[in-house]
Amino acid sequence: MSIAMAVSKIVVTRAQIAAAGGVKVALEEALSLAALQMTPRAMTAYEAVGSAPTEEDGAGVMVQIEVQNEEELREAIGSGAEALLLVGVDGAEARRLEEIAGGLREDLRIEKAGREER
Repeated sequence: MSIAMAVSKIVVTRAQIAAAGGVKVALEEALSLAALQMTPRAMTAYEAVGSAPTEEDGAGVMVQIEVQNEEELREAIGSGAEALLLVGVDGAEARRLEEIAGGLREDLRIEKAGREER
């Protein structure tokens, strides 16, 4: 019996980060889970060179890291996070954190409390 998983986003919570021992380890575990959802394509080694996974392959899974302050934000970005979820911050602090994040990585996706910020 096989189980099909169709997940477009994996949210790594602060509790999961603590349990994993840090943002970097938790992010790597989430990326491994995302990779398990990908469908391998049959191709030769020559065809594979320079090719990147597509949405059709299951490469559209976004891994989002929960952060609550600047230190966590910097650690998540430094660990390679592509998306952040700001939790427990007010509007002014969220704008400040978004500005810092934009300076560190322009293509970063940021959400606050369930609504997309950027």
